[in-house]
Amino acid sequence: MSRRQFVAARFPVFVVAAWLVVAVCTAAFPGRLASVAAERPQMTLPASAESSRVASELQAVGPSEGPPVVVVWEAERSTPARRLDPVAARRVLGALPLSAGSPGPVTASADGRSLVCVVSLADLDASRLQPALERIRQAAGALPDSRVHLAGPAAAQADLQASFEGIDGRLLLIALGAVAVILCLVHRSVLLPLVVAASGVVALTLCSAALYALGSRGAVTVDGQVQGILSVLVIGATTDYGLLLLARYHEHAPQMPARAAMRTAWLASWAPITASAATVACAMVALLLSALPSNHSLALAGAVAMACCVLAALTFVPAAVLLGPRAMFWPRGPHSGRSDGRVWSLVAAVVERHARPVWTVGCAALAGCAALAVLLAPGGLPLGQALAARASSVRAQSALEAHFPAGTGSPAVVVVESGRAERVRQRIDATPGVARTDITPGAAKGRTAIAVTLDSVPDGERAQETVGRLRATAGARAEVGGHPAQVYDLQRAAERDRARVLPAVLVIVLLLLLGLLRSLALPVVLVVVAVANFLAALGISAVVFDVVFGSAATEPSLILFSFVFLIALGVDYNIFLMHRVRRESLLAGQRIGTLRGLRATGNAISSAGIVLAVTFGTLTVMPLRYLAQIGVIVAVGVLLDTLFVRPLLVPAFAVDMGPWLWWPTRPPAGPRGGSLGEQRSRPEMASV
Repeated sequence: MSRRQFVAARFPVFVVAAWLVVAVCTAAFPGRLASVAAERPQMTLPASAESSRVASELQAVGPSEGPPVVVVWEAERSTPARRLDPVAARRVLGALPLSAGSPGPVTASADGRSLVCVVSLADLDASRLQPALERIRQAAGALPDSRVHLAGPAAAQADLQASFEGIDGRLLLIALGAVAVILCLVHRSVLLPLVVAASGVVALTLCSAALYALGSRGAVTVDGQVQGILSVLVIGATTDYGLLLLARYHEHAPQMPARAAMRTAWLASWAPITASAATVACAMVALLLSALPSNHSLALAGAVAMACCVLAALTFVPAAVLLGPRAMFWPRGPHSGRSDGRVWSLVAAVVERHARPVWTVGCAALAGCAALAVLLAPGGLPLGQALAARASSVRAQSALEAHFPAGTGSPAVVVVESGRAERVRQRIDATPGVARTDITPGAAKGRTAIAVTLDSVPDGERAQETVGRLRATAGARAEVGGHPAQVYDLQRAAERDRARVLPAVLVIVLLLLLGLLRSLALPVVLVVVAVANFLAALGISAVVFDVVFGSAATEPSLILFSFVFLIALGVDYNIFLMHRVRRESLLAGQRIGTLRGLRATGNAISSAGIVLAVTFGTLTVMPLRYLAQIGVIVAVGVLLDTLFVRPLLVPAFAVDMGPWLWWPTRPPAGPRGGSLGEQRSRPEMASV
């Protein structure tokens, strides 16, 4: 790529102006993504899943219904002798319009102090769910001397929607604020943090506009969870790439004019930055191998996001800096960010003198942390535990469990041949975990549907065990569906995805490294170290979950997503390090080149890693524990890689392995003797 192709240095005013126009035109799209998700609800299970087949069979016979809501009345404590009247409760719900829902029978608890009624909702979109629940709450509240609670899948879904309202704006502000503070500490300038943070904003608005266009055509569906993950990924990655570009600019600024220094830095940085983004994008594209349609949207959205990050970092950042190169780094000047400080010289000296002990002790430390990963319990996280304890559906579920079976309102549905229905029902009644069975209408001709109420919460681990027993009890000619079975199928699909996607991610990353580093041994070392770092991050995070949340329980897909992010991002920083090591090795030989590469990239990569860890750490403000757990694991893994693996383990491996690191190619050994400055001045080194 020639110098003439570096447009940002030749026309910085036009480049910045173009980005500002893009930002203004796309500023509204981050807030509009949620509307696309509401208009195009995403299928969470493949059509081949058993629970999906049962749902299709029931919908083919009767009208399509949305998730049910469970109305729970509790008698006021001020009237201890008061027994609630089921007839009166049925009367107040009878005033509901058909558009609000169809109430079923009202059931009283054994002591008469509580009533329950399951209301079947129409198949509503997200925007109409909350108003429908409010009408049900108002109607049910007409029963005197009682408190009303709304439980069940519909109420939990409404709480989930409400918890995400406005969270994207707060998440963005927190992430940008954290990035600005870190950049101020690193560069000690006033304007530069604003420019780098602005690059993340313009990348995010462009990404949101692209995803909105794809979502309008049904190609992707970006819900609140995916949008939160993408927000921190775009802000963090764009900031990282901008920092790494500026680090090279700092090296050349004292010796060259501003435009020449930026041009040289850009030509030296675009290849590793592009390769780094391609690694993350390709790792996320591996999610297309998942059996869950919900993961496909994250794969495509992640690839779009990384393209926007690279575009903003390689055009907006250099152009904005060149608009005022001296003022941008005020008050210290552009030379203040050089990365050959005493700390990294000391680290390089330790690695040079004690390479084998460093990587031996480091591997033992990672193994010890990884052993703690057995504490993690990826068997599923009920929504009642995932949501905040103050959520109304969580309190309603507690009230329901105090008087009725916990699975009331969210039964499993067993569809069986009518001639075998009674026999199968008797076997189901004897199955552990089953509280009650009822024959329900709605099955196809010649088939009978049996509603099975469980004695545990429908999305808990005990309910999944019961669903497994039901499928074994009902026999091969019966199928089990309903909400508990959907959760069961979702967990099993996530477990199968791990066996399919995780190896694919490793193969993709390995192939990319082979092409970039032109070596076989080094890519294998980097991938093995990244896997060890991931396992160590899981172990440390499991301890954090147990201490902070009181439990290390989580979703099976947490491991999948954390693996994709940490393997790609962990290899990311090692790409920058080893790309610089290879360049320096061409000048001074592999051993000295490794140490020079470590000193030259130390500050830049460390500050970039801290920025990325902090931005992912902002996911802990999200209302779902699952997202908070992803934020913790990725933040811990990035910090571990940035502060331990990349500055110590990888250079120690490189020094100790020597020329074998580049096997089967020849090591990039340059001219021996002379200073680095003399070697750079030689004609054959001019392109390095």
